[in-house]
This record gives sequence, C-alpha cells and structure tokens, in this order.
Amino acid sequence: MSVAPSIYAAIDSRTGLSLISAIPWVIRCDKQGTRHYSNSVHGRVSMKESTVHSLVIARTLFDRAESLCHSEDRYLASAGLVIVQDALEIILYALLIELEVDEETSLEKKGFDELIGELKKAGYPLSKSGTLKALNKQRVLTKHYAQMAEPITVRTYFSVAKQASDDAILAITKRSIRDLFIADFLNNSEAKNHLKQAECEIYRNEYLAALIEIRKAIYIEFEEDYSVYSWRDYDHNKQEGLGLWMIGRGGWRAPYWTRNKDWIESHVNKPTDYIQIDNNNWTLQALELGIHTAELENLRRLTPAVFRANPKEEWSIAYDAGFPENNGNDSNARYCLDRAVFTILKKQEHETSARHPCADYPVDSPNIYIGRQVYKRPNLGSEVIHTIANGYDYKVRMVLSGFNPEEKFIELSGWLSDEAMEKHPEADPGFHRGYLQLRPEEEI
Repeated sequence: MSVAPSIYAAIDSRTGLSLISAIPWVIRCDKQGTRHYSNSVHGRVSMKESTVHSLVIARTLFDRAESLCHSEDRYLASAGLVIVQDALEIILYALLIELEVDEETSLEKKGFDELIGELKKAGYPLSKSGTLKALNKQRVLTKHYAQMAEPITVRTYFSVAKQASDDAILAITKRSIRDLFIADFLNNSEAKNHLKQAECEIYRNEYLAALIEIRKAIYIEFEEDYSVYSWRDYDHNKQEGLGLWMIGRGGWRAPYWTRNKDWIESHVNKPTDYIQIDNNNWTLQALELGIHTAELENLRRLTPAVFRANPKEEWSIAYDAGFPENNGNDSNARYCLDRAVFTILKKQEHETSARHPCADYPVDSPNIYIGRQVYKRPNLGSEVIHTIANGYDYKVRMVLSGFNPEEKFIELSGWLSDEAMEKHPEADPGFHRGYLQLRPEEEI
C-alpha cells in the first residue's frame, strides 16, 4: 500500500466552485489485482477502480439529463427520464459490487426493483424507494410503449433519484459523487492537478479554460522535453563540451538544428514556438509508452498551445481566433480530458514498471586484504594503483571476472580517512576505482 499527499479538488454543489484541500490518497491492490482507492479523511478503507469508473459515468449521465428533465417539452423530459433511470441502474450495480454482493449473488439477471432490494439486504436501503420504482415503471412505458411522461412528474423523479443516489453513495463510499474525478487514477503530480481543475471547469461549462488546463498537463508530461528556450543564448559556432551546465539546458528531444541562438532568433516568433517537436522522437516515445501517436496529435490540435519558461514562470497561451467558437465545447473538452488521462496514465505505468537491484546493504572489505595490491583494470598484468593499508575507508561495489575468466576480482574505491589525513598529509589520498583479485578460498 502506498500513501501520498494529493491536492484534492472537489466541487461545491451550490456554487460550482472548486474546493482545494490537501488530503492523503491511498491506492492498493487486492489478490485479484483490482485497484482500490480511498481517502483517509472520509474513513473509507478502499474503493474499487470499477466503482469509480461507474460512478463517474453515472454522474455524467445525470449532468446530461438535468436540462432535459427540467424542460417543459414532454419529449425532452421523457428522454431525460430514460437517462436518469440508466444512471440509477449503473449506480446500483456499482454500489453492490463495491459491497461485494456480486460474490455471493448473481446480479446480471436482476431487474431494477431487485437491485434496490439487494442494496437493502446489504444494510443500505434507498430513500424513497417506492418513488424510484415508480420512476422505473414510467421509464418502461416511455421506452417500450412510447408513452410520454409529464414534465412536472419527471422533475420530481429527477430530484428524488438525485437525492437517493447521493445519499447511498455517501453512505457506502463516504464520498459525494461530485468528489470523483477520472484524474484520480493518476499518480500525484502537477499534471494531475491541472486535469482535476479541467474537470471543474467542464462542470462550470468553462470549456476553453478546461482545454487550456488539459494542454498544460500534456505540456508538462510530454512537450516540455522539446522546449528550446534554454538554447536561446547558445552559439553553435563555438566549441563547447558537454558539461553539466550543457546537459542541464534540457530540450534534448527537439531537433538538433533548432538548439542554437541563430535558429531561435529566426524562427521563434511567439512564446509557444519554443516547442519544437521532432517527429521521429515523438513517434518513438509514443511507441515506447504504448500510446497511439494519433491521440497525442489530437490532443495538441484540439487544445490551445501553451508554454512556460520554467515551473516558476507564468503560462503563455496561443490559439486561433475561431478556436473557442468551434472547439470550446463540452464534447471536445470531455474527449480531450479522457484521452489526456489515458495517455499520462500509460506514461506513469511505464515509468513505475522499472525495477532496480536492492542496494541497501553495503559490503565492507575484510581485513585479510591488508597489504594486497589494487590494479587499474581487472587483470594481474595491469598497473598497480594502490596497496591495501590501514587508515583508508574502502567500499566494495562489484564482484566480477577478470579479462582472464579464471581470475575473480572485486571493484572497490578507497579514500584516506580524515583522521589519517591529519596525521599523514603526504600519504596517497586514495582512488576512485580499482580492482583487487579474489583468491579461490575468499568470498564476498
């Protein structure tokens, strides 16, 4: 189990404003490999990944249905009713699976009323279940027999369904349905915070702002490595070695010919031009991470361009004049959010799949090596660079065969201790890397 602090964005249901607070987020896997999510402030032991997915889907359906259910048009109101019932059914399934009722009872063939009954058996009766059952009967008449529902009745059904589902979700998961974000599946990061803010903006119908937040996350995770900003003062006509100050410039994924002052002065006409994608590197990176390049390109085309010189600087933004009117909409924002979460999740999964050997227990060189010779290379014919002696601190790094496979060596470093250096300032200060032969009877 891992615990990490998270910037958690919730949405006030009355004002629609995001509420930000630092809350520890816990992720663990059970024996079946199912991921669970929990929030210690709410006291929930865990929440299954499938539960989060289902509840986010149901929340989206409720959002879609709300305007329909409040319409005075019978056709629109009836369509909203059908969507509300679907959302309720998804919530019932999700909560029963969260409670692991599906492990004892087959839920696939159970009807709406039976699902309500199963939830009651599990100790969580739905409020106003009679009204919800009446809603389901009206949905059957509307969907299968084309009988329109009265708008005033639909509004009542919507209100009851929303309240009953909210109460049940809060009772079982200890979280409101409005507290759920698809970005919660990502590891804690700056990009995750931008994506959660994007969800808040979508909820407030601020689609352009949401798309900008999404692009910021893409910039941080992918595009920043293609920034030539730090090369704007580099003169490629001067011979400069690859020192740390050069490596620290970043932007090494950008085409090599763009990483110099002359090119930048000629081609960078606005801040977002500092991002120079090398198509070969872009494609190879996507293939390595298991991401379709088309999806990455879609995210770049369908969101405003962004740039920042470094994490402490403000963001620069650029988009076509007609972009907000043509692409600043709910459909595009939700598509980009979903794809951004998916691509960043793939990148994080790739990064966390790396495994490294344990190095918790350093090996000290035994005293039996006193007086023995240390060679420059793992070869007895190599130059002798040191003789093992008291007063030195040695660190063994590797056991290896020499250039003669029958000879075995250890790689080690050795430095004169502070105390010995004070007493014998003229002594050999030590060596960074050398090789000591192991005799057949010696072991590390």
